Amino acid sequence: MPGLSIPSPPDAVPGDVTGVLRALLDDDPGGPRLTWYGPGGERVELSSRVLDNWVAKTANLLTVEFDAGPATRVAIALPAHWRTATWLLATWSTGACAVPVPVGGPVPPDVDVLVACDPRVLGEAPEGALPIGVALGALATSFGPGLPDGAVDAAVDVRSHGDVFLPFVTPGTDDPALDDDGNLLTHGDLIPAARRAADETGLPPRARLLAGGGPGAAVTELLAPLARLGSVVLIHDLDRADPSALARLRAQENVTAPPA
Repeated sequence: MPGLSIPSPPDAVPGDVTGVLRALLDDDPGGPRLTWYGPGGERVELSSRVLDNWVAKTANLLTVEFDAGPATRVAIALPAHWRTATWLLATWSTGACAVPVPVGGPVPPDVDVLVACDPRVLGEAPEGALPIGVALGALATSFGPGLPDGAVDAAVDVRSHGDVFLPFVTPGTDDPALDDDGNLLTHGDLIPAARRAADETGLPPRARLLAGGGPGAAVTELLAPLARLGSVVLIHDLDRADPSALARLRAQENVTAPPA
């Protein structure tokens, strides 16, 4: 029928991050894709459309203000959080390379951009790296006190950028996409690696995955379900969650897959 959108099967999802985001919109624009539970009981849910909007705004910030693109290295020193997911997806959308940094861990000296929530880490950004402060309040509109001089307040700046992202440069398949402590994935490897992770863990199409990892778990806990048109329920401190409360949450959120 004219005008009727027929969702693509999960195995037909394109092999790059921007293609995955488009496929999620085509599949179910209003359906939940990322649900986050914070330490104070906060709950934030992003639909396909809202997730795409946040990723576009963040990617536009990276390219317009920082000229991010292939070969740009973006260190992401953030915990398990919905904003972490948007920064990862935005970094890949620009063609840049995401460099996960454990919270409290050392920041590699060879990064071009540092995205962090800790003022101390931002204040010790490597020479030449552009610091971006990310507030962790569920819907924070500013970083608040403690943002070092010269650091960008992401909560303020992201909102001023466009809702649609059109990359200036498309990354090559051999351009680096993820450098996790020396373990390198290229842009050509990224989505295939996510699909392999889904196969290895038995993640079914359109699964709703319970997850608790930060940027270091980007492939298994973020890209793997999204590349199969699924969704993620992200818990800020999954390892220490009360089992009975977790069981109730699984039922409430219709979780269909165990933690990755």
